[in-house]
Amino acid sequence: MGAPAAAPAPSAQEPSPGVRPVKHVVFDFDGLVLDTEGLIMGVAKEVCEGHGRPLRRSVSSKALGMRPVEAWQTVADSLGIEATGEQLFTESEALLKNKWHEARMMPGAERLLQHLSRHNVPLGLATSSLSTTFVNKIAGRDHLLDLFDAKVFGDEVDKGKPHPDIFLECARRLGADPAECLVIEDSPNGLEAARAAGMRSIAVPSLTDRDQYPAADLAAPAGCCEVLPSLLDMRPEVYGLPRFTDQVCGCVPLDHPWRIKGPVVRGFGRGSKLLGIPTANLCPESLENQLAEAVSGIYIGFCSLGDRPEVYEFAMSVGWNPVFKNKQRTAEPWILHEFAEDFYGEELRLVTVAYIRPECDFPGLDALKERIHEDGRIARAALAQPPLAALREDPFLRPASP
Repeated sequence: MGAPAAAPAPSAQEPSPGVRPVKHVVFDFDGLVLDTEGLIMGVAKEVCEGHGRPLRRSVSSKALGMRPVEAWQTVADSLGIEATGEQLFTESEALLKNKWHEARMMPGAERLLQHLSRHNVPLGLATSSLSTTFVNKIAGRDHLLDLFDAKVFGDEVDKGKPHPDIFLECARRLGADPAECLVIEDSPNGLEAARAAGMRSIAVPSLTDRDQYPAADLAAPAGCCEVLPSLLDMRPEVYGLPRFTDQVCGCVPLDHPWRIKGPVVRGFGRGSKLLGIPTANLCPESLENQLAEAVSGIYIGFCSLGDRPEVYEFAMSVGWNPVFKNKQRTAEPWILHEFAEDFYGEELRLVTVAYIRPECDFPGLDALKERIHEDGRIARAALAQPPLAALREDPFLRPASP
């Protein structure tokens, strides 16, 4: 296969039909740029249990996106905790201050921020975080702040999300017309605040209950235009913004390839029997750390087995597999090679290098099989192209010395 045609130089372009162009992009932070939600939820559960009240998911969902003190007041009122929001916030901050460094960047966040900044798209930050605590969250990632042309914190406005104040103030500091701003948010409260400010928005949900998010309308003058599984699926050109040029045959290279190894174990048995596509499954313990941060979807990379010197391509499904209604998150690599015999128990080494697409449901097995084979074709094409092809030589793939 020949090299793909060179991508055109990125520049502002015509948006999709019926979509008004965007001139400014405004980001939320927690759960969208930085994966703080898991840390916050763990501490919130600890604080609530200390007051004799387990934290229910319905209550934490209601508080998502609010300013911290208001969020805690909502929790206290909902659970009947005899403490003020301010008191609970103080308790939680004492526990969180030494944990913020554990938070990881959300998949695709820095890629999108750097891309838009590099092409001089004015960026705003509108976060419910307090300015006094945000310093701790951003420690070690100070370069991110330089990407934003305007920053508004939760303690700088009268009313927090779902009220529009924070987005209207961000637009004012940007010198922007709200109608020309695109907000990217993870919480229903943030999306409502953007709609009330007269802005369009993209939802990247941090809640698993998608019924709490508004229906998307790409041509809407205000409100939610799209619901995306992750920022890896963002298409800036839809809104007249510069398109990405880092994709390889439509795949998004990972900033940091995943390197995973472990013994091959028996899986569900459906890959070969139902689909004719045998997958090599690793034990769950081998996958825990990577699955915790991975966006559900289809990935590609290189792998090797046991003491074999050969390196093979693979396509891998990570997620819940909605067709089969998995009860736990799994990773199922399909090695793009026909083997004469099984290799259960042998060590499988995976270097995952790029993302193809989000996980999705299919009307039946035939449609699923067709899409899996298409993923395989994409994997072979992309992995033959630079810069991905160079990772075939990754030292992690070499068998251990005897």
